[in-house]
Amino acid sequence: MLVVDVAMSTSAAPTYFPSYNEYIDGGVIANNPSMAAIAQVLDNRNDAGDRAALNEIRLLSVGTGLTLQYIAKKNLDWGGAQWIGPILNVMMDGSVGVADFESMQLLGPNYCRVEPIFPAGRSFALDDVSKIVDLMECAQSFDLAPAIAWLNRMSW
Repeated sequence: MLVVDVAMSTSAAPTYFPSYNEYIDGGVIANNPSMAAIAQVLDNRNDAGDRAALNEIRLLSVGTGLTLQYIAKKNLDWGGAQWIGPILNVMMDGSVGVADFESMQLLGPNYCRVEPIFPAGRSFALDDVSKIVDLMECAQSFDLAPAIAWLNRMSW
């Protein structure tokens, strides 16, 4: 595939952008595709026929940031209308965390996740360009030292 087709397919986020060549954003299925990547590398159907051993895999997983939303001290006996907003974030962030945990368990020190956590009360809608300055502030304050140290330790 051409790079432009891959980019258009992977950025086709439902409700924000139309599908592209019948594809939609992979985040609908895997917001953290680390486990999918590990499974792909280990798949014995690989064309080369000689798949990598688990201890040969190095994985740097880069997230787009989390907005932690705690639902504390609130009546959790809500109806569907009250849950619809929070439950989507809980489900998406939860799947990211599960894939992170599973990847860490499989790869140990050969796995590194870079995932900024946004300050409480700061959220960034996918299509809100007015938040670019705020996003840049978060990016500039994010500590990349652990990821850089991990990259330097890896034997490639």
